[in-house]
Amino acid sequence: MNILQKLIPHHFLTFFAGKLAGSKNKPLKNALIRTFIKVYKPDLSKAKKKRVEDYSSYNDFFIRELEDEVRPIDASENSICSPVDGSVVDFGLIKNGQLIQAKSFKYDLMELIDHPVLAKELSGGIFITIYLAPTDYHRIHCPLSGDIIDSNHMGDDLYSVNLNAQNLIPSLYIKNERANLIIQSSGFSYGLVAVGASIVGSIVPFWEKRDFKKRLSYKKSWREGPKEGSKAVSKGQELAYFKMGSTVILLFPEIAKLNINSLYLNKTVKFGEKLAEIESD
Repeated sequence: MNILQKLIPHHFLTFFAGKLAGSKNKPLKNALIRTFIKVYKPDLSKAKKKRVEDYSSYNDFFIRELEDEVRPIDASENSICSPVDGSVVDFGLIKNGQLIQAKSFKYDLMELIDHPVLAKELSGGIFITIYLAPTDYHRIHCPLSGDIIDSNHMGDDLYSVNLNAQNLIPSLYIKNERANLIIQSSGFSYGLVAVGASIVGSIVPFWEKRDFKKRLSYKKSWREGPKEGSKAVSKGQELAYFKMGSTVILLFPEIAKLNINSLYLNKTVKFGEKLAEIESD
């Protein structure tokens, strides 16, 4: 493992960055937002709020919502739509209960999701890993309609998940904090894993309307899961958002017969568009 990554105080930096990002001091938050815009040049033309002054904090800016209808959802019955904006950094078969990270490292599926039943069902299935860059839209949406049958929060570390870290740190995704959803769709269950990272304030589930000050409160909310009336989710519905950026991993079983021929490494994807397709019998 990269020694520098070990030496960096990720939790302290994340705490400090969270304080800055959540500040509603107008000069401070405006300066932070303008600096980000100058460095990363995000496209704000499709955001609901277009002026720096309209955002209450840097966090509010970072989790900005898109205007209605700017990202049409692929409504095809057999399509899996992209849950996020980002780049496909890994994809392929789940072999012997293992996934691939950056072509170099294998990591354990069971350690990633801690769900024995789904792990068994996923054997021989497909995984797709999407990395969200700082400029990307940072809300996570449902790729295929179904019912949430389990949710969890795992992991302790907050290493960076950028491309350099992916190539240097083995089993990166099972070291870092992550939130898991298991969704029962028509015919099979699938998993969605939202991986935290250094400077990521929290991963906030859609059912949580309280603005917690402590990360532990969001972890507890993930472990408790949504109330009974909120478990049904539709394709394109918001599931969560990152306070800052990170990675999403999709996990589909072999019986889904997922066609991923359109995928390639570093492919840019947008929330709502078709990512893969369930092949009909």
